[in-house]
Amino acid sequence: MRTELLSQAYAALAQFASESRLYELTLESDGDGGAGGLLVEAFLADDCLQEIASRDVIALSTSATIDPASLLGRRACLQASLADGSRTAFHGYISHAAMLGSEGGFARYRLRMSSWLWLATQTRNSRVWQDRGVADIVDQVFARFAPYATWQWSDDARALLDAIPLRSYCCQYRESDYDFVRRLLTEEGCAWRCADGEEEQTLVLFADSSQQSATPEDASSAAGQGLRYHAARAGEQFDTIQSLQPMRQLVSGAVAVLSYDYQAKAAVSATVPTRVNDLGKHAYQPESYDYPGQYFYSDGAQAERYATLHMQLQEARGQQCQGRSTVRTLRAGTRFTMTQGALFANDEDTCYVALRVLGVGVNNLPIAAKRGLAELFGPIPELLDTLATQTRDLPQDFATTVEKASASGYANSFAALAADVPWRPAHHDGEGRQHAKPTALGAQSAIVVGADGQHLPQGGNEIHCDRLGRVRIRFHWQDSADATCWVRVAQRSAGGSMGSQFLPRIGQEVLVQFIENDIDRPVIVAALYNGQGESGNAPTPGGSSAQEGSDYFGQAHDHATSAQGNLVGGNGPVWHGSGGGSGAHRNASALWGVRSKEFGGSGYNQLLFDDTDHQGRLQLRTTQAATELNLGHLVHNTDNYRGSLRGQGAELRTDAYGAVRAGAGLLVTSYKLTHSPAQREPAGDNTAGIALLKQAVKLGETFSDIAVKHGTVGLASHMGAHKTHASALDDNEAPLKSLLSAVSGMVDDASLDAAQADAGARKAGAGAGKLPHSADPIIAVSAKDGLSISAARDLQMAAGETATVMSGADTQLATGGQMRIHTQQTIGMLGGAVKPGEQDIGVQVIAARDPIDLQAQAGAMLVQALDVINVKSANAHIDWAAAKKISLSTVGGANITIDGGNITVQCPGKIEIKAGKKSFIGPAQHAYTLPVMPRSEMKEEPFNFKLELLDVPGKHGRPLAGRPWRIITLKNASGDPYEEKHIRREIASGVSTPSGECALNEAQKKDLWREVNLAQGTTFLVCGPNVTPLGMSNLTASAVDKDERKVLDAHNYAVAPGHADDAHKMLLKHWAELDYETRLTGSPKGETTV
Repeated sequence: MRTELLSQAYAALAQFASESRLYELTLESDGDGGAGGLLVEAFLADDCLQEIASRDVIALSTSATIDPASLLGRRACLQASLADGSRTAFHGYISHAAMLGSEGGFARYRLRMSSWLWLATQTRNSRVWQDRGVADIVDQVFARFAPYATWQWSDDARALLDAIPLRSYCCQYRESDYDFVRRLLTEEGCAWRCADGEEEQTLVLFADSSQQSATPEDASSAAGQGLRYHAARAGEQFDTIQSLQPMRQLVSGAVAVLSYDYQAKAAVSATVPTRVNDLGKHAYQPESYDYPGQYFYSDGAQAERYATLHMQLQEARGQQCQGRSTVRTLRAGTRFTMTQGALFANDEDTCYVALRVLGVGVNNLPIAAKRGLAELFGPIPELLDTLATQTRDLPQDFATTVEKASASGYANSFAALAADVPWRPAHHDGEGRQHAKPTALGAQSAIVVGADGQHLPQGGNEIHCDRLGRVRIRFHWQDSADATCWVRVAQRSAGGSMGSQFLPRIGQEVLVQFIENDIDRPVIVAALYNGQGESGNAPTPGGSSAQEGSDYFGQAHDHATSAQGNLVGGNGPVWHGSGGGSGAHRNASALWGVRSKEFGGSGYNQLLFDDTDHQGRLQLRTTQAATELNLGHLVHNTDNYRGSLRGQGAELRTDAYGAVRAGAGLLVTSYKLTHSPAQREPAGDNTAGIALLKQAVKLGETFSDIAVKHGTVGLASHMGAHKTHASALDDNEAPLKSLLSAVSGMVDDASLDAAQADAGARKAGAGAGKLPHSADPIIAVSAKDGLSISAARDLQMAAGETATVMSGADTQLATGGQMRIHTQQTIGMLGGAVKPGEQDIGVQVIAARDPIDLQAQAGAMLVQALDVINVKSANAHIDWAAAKKISLSTVGGANITIDGGNITVQCPGKIEIKAGKKSFIGPAQHAYTLPVMPRSEMKEEPFNFKLELLDVPGKHGRPLAGRPWRIITLKNASGDPYEEKHIRREIASGVSTPSGECALNEAQKKDLWREVNLAQGTTFLVCGPNVTPLGMSNLTASAVDKDERKVLDAHNYAVAPGHADDAHKMLLKHWAELDYETRLTGSPKGETTV
């Protein structure tokens, strides 16, 4: 029986020539001599927008020895005969081949012809594009499939893609090229269709299906002036549409999108309503809200465009039609006009775009051949149904389509959309997401690269970043260093003008995470060490033993490091904890911290913590001038090596210049405070220093009073230097007492504002709720045992008011050279005020060598004593000489006067002259040279400065005339010049002259000079809202460069009120009140109106 069936089939097929076939399959020949004789028995065609077009062909062959593998990859063409005798073709490549059965040398095969785009599904890549357009990226991907790939952009697609911004960063990550291109085009609302020519198939990429350039008219529709809505009958001249069923579904009433742009620091949003308004009064149309992720939209226009795309996607899905036809030329992405249809009441012809065409073709084989093949290999309809079940979204009436095709040779089911409704593709991610992307679950590592993609620093160019602190990275899976992206670096703290910052350098390996698992949104969260250290435990595969490489550890000492290299040029840690033994680095992972590195060199800055038990240490260090602060248990330290002991306590050192400044005062003391968890005394406690200063005040008071009593000058530090009982610190206290009041200040501990107010008021008096705090910006130094100040060369001590050196016991001044004591006024010297010194001497002046020269160059010299005055010369004579006369007198009335050329001797008693020889001879004269006394004056230099008010700082400023001004001195530098309670005194005030000068007389200039000299930082020139500090370096109201910006702000060169802070708004208000000579209430109504 089977032999008979084979014979009948052979006989029938032998009479079946290619000219009489409905369908013909041709394959590219490779000389195998068997595959070229395939006869199409039937086929299933699936053609859909944004999908891979395919044809599943059931073919017959008289050879059962064809190897299906030999068919794969061949170019194939399936041709279909049309009613007018012409043919339409489908070009593709054999992607699947299988033998369905064979009998007696006769075989049935199944071949799948796919568009060349199927090749893109077989490649998977990970790569990055930087600042490239979508069309450029797609072209680059498709270029890899030459010479198989043929594609072109429609006019509407090219115009659209040229108008949208470039993609600053676009990543293909573990995606097939097909999925990547499909996702990219879908995001932009673009799609593709397959257009078959005589020789090849071209992929046409378009953007707007409603445009003629995107979806051309179907060949049959164009030839017959449309496609008739008519039943399929034998002998019809044209193919027709047999069924067209409109379908409607609810769509959202509006689409809203929102994304946050960190560069603009604002949310970008848009809302687009639907254009569909024929769903009926009962239709519920809620809003669809989508958040695609961060910085997805650059501006509102772009957000609106993407919202429109999503709205059009929903509208197109809700207005489709499902139909059946026998149109053999119908392809997805072509338009047709249906005529003679009763779908609409106005009977107007309607134009549609085919979205998907699922066609079935059955070749017109002889009936005997069909019957024999069905008996041998199974019926064709059942086989087509089996193939159809493997097709997604199969239409419900597809069985009818198969039945019609079996009867007439061809039929299809199709989905269509009115041509004036734009069709948009959707993502097929299985979750209904609008923005399907490959997810990057977890973290990845990457290498920081430079401007040219290099991963090694070039000299001092170790860092490459932009103004946002972003760096470029290259992932390990990237095949090129050309496309790298700017990536933000996560910081532990980040805020406006605050936070911490770490910028990874070129060559560092960093840990990257992805915002919302989006591969296009990377962010650096940390840096990683890599490589292999030159010592330590050797890596052991499978737990096998290996020799430890610890030889280098023992070479380290206090001044040299070792075992810090990296065998593969990686980045190893400074403190790694290896080599913890006493013969090695002595570091059992106790060292940790932060270290930076200078560009192109080996210098660094670091903060080091040493958590060794009972030997805690903190080091803040820079190699610049060997400057560092060491606290705690001090040891030598070279990188990972923890060396020998250096001391305990604190060390602040530098090889360069150092300065210690404290605007509100500074206390340096060697008296210890209680500082434990149980009790902690206040930081400003200076009880011992205050006690010592009280002793000094009492000592000064005692000796000053004694000095005055004994007729010499008192101590200015006790009595007052410029005014009685007044000083630069306090107008009511002399310098010593005012200093005691300053160090004895006490402030309220309830709040900072209360403490600052008490400090400004110079309050004192201990009690509950009080904290010690200096009342003035003084430096207090107190030593428990001794204070040593020494200098290898010079030691200068200077004071603007008084300098007082006191001791409770002895004070010695010793010099290796000369000692000079110079004063503008009196030198007072008092000895033995309480009791005589050693050897009963009060004041002793001795010159071991050279004369003693005592002169009173501008007045008299008095030498007085309660007891004897002895004037002796051990080896020479004593000369008494005077320009006029010399008089020797006693209390009893005796006198000898040498006056000019005469000597007068007189006494109330007797005169006794005793001599071995007496001679009275004639007159004689002895000349004696008297000293010439110099006269000098310390002239007071006139104060050559003036204060001017200008509208803007600099030489281009114009004078401000008629402006009230005042010069004030604050109680302390932290006071507010606008608050009267903080003002100690007013030096001068007035109105500026026509030239803008603040005129001062000589007395006011002298007073101002003295105040600025004695109290730097507390004297200000106030004019309206402008407050200018006056200093010794430039006693002028004109701002220096660093102050110009402040002055410009004060002169209304400030930010707009809408963006100003409270301080700027207060300045604007002060200036407005000054300009309009009125007080303002309320708030400004705008930026330009008050």
